[in-house]
Amino acid sequence: MGFPLPDTGFVTEDTGVTGGNLSTTGDANLKGGFNDSNAWVDATYTQGNLGSLDVDSDGSWTYTVDNSLPAIQALDTGDTITEVFTIQSFRGTTTVTITINGQDEPPCFVRGTMIDTPQGPRPIETLAAGDAVLTTDAGPQNIRWIGSKLVSPAVVEDFDAFRPIRILKDCFGPGVPGHDLLVSPMHRILLRGVQTVLHFGQEEVLCAAKLLVNGQTIVRDPAPEVEYFHILFDAHQVIMANDCPTESFLPGTVGLSNFDREAQEQVFALFPELRSLPDSFGPAARQVLRRYEAKAIESVHLPESCFADRLRRVA
Repeated sequence: MGFPLPDTGFVTEDTGVTGGNLSTTGDANLKGGFNDSNAWVDATYTQGNLGSLDVDSDGSWTYTVDNSLPAIQALDTGDTITEVFTIQSFRGTTTVTITINGQDEPPCFVRGTMIDTPQGPRPIETLAAGDAVLTTDAGPQNIRWIGSKLVSPAVVEDFDAFRPIRILKDCFGPGVPGHDLLVSPMHRILLRGVQTVLHFGQEEVLCAAKLLVNGQTIVRDPAPEVEYFHILFDAHQVIMANDCPTESFLPGTVGLSNFDREAQEQVFALFPELRSLPDSFGPAARQVLRRYEAKAIESVHLPESCFADRLRRVA
């Protein structure tokens, strides 16, 4: 009796970062409620591949890991890494299992992107809340909120999650896009073709730009500095950017958690229900492909399998 029980904990990429680290705490216990004061080996354990676990003599522990590690920054929502630490007490050993949860970066456009409006294409940085933008499903829709974030050269250099994806002119066929389009890695592009119907039963799907990178017509851009812009409507929309169909910002647990506090409060003021129910905004405008699904249609972003003429420009 009184043998040590296993314990668990978790952290989430880019969430609650302090001093560049993710951390969580817990308390290992002995079965039967035995007094475990001074029952544990006070030590720092590093059997995991990424982080470390500090255990005190009473069984309380703290897990710490560098949030900037490439293995963590490469995680998407739904992806996990598990670290298992074997810790010692004077009644035997047990384990503490830590799960690192991935999180997508919010989708956004790069400064200079031309957005279709009823008055014609306009640079995204000239748009403001209240301005109308053309959407493929609902016609002209007024912007409810637009925000921007300047990402420093140091961050762009160190984290691929912030390095923009460049979609070259005519990548998806003549005029789609009409000019090179730069977006954040998780910004989703609308795809259509035989393969989307074959694999998903959908004429149109949304796919993150980073999952379409082919090293030729869709590449990671070596921009030293980048300014990202987010456009929010009353519902998730498909809009035209540089004559290419793509998405507006879809708030939720993933999207909002990466904003600074000021930007979050601006969105909460418009949509107060998101504060307590972050996933209550509504559905995505199209089915969103996961990583393994994107692999099933790798050739969908070749010129011969692109968009219908109606997607070239919203009239």
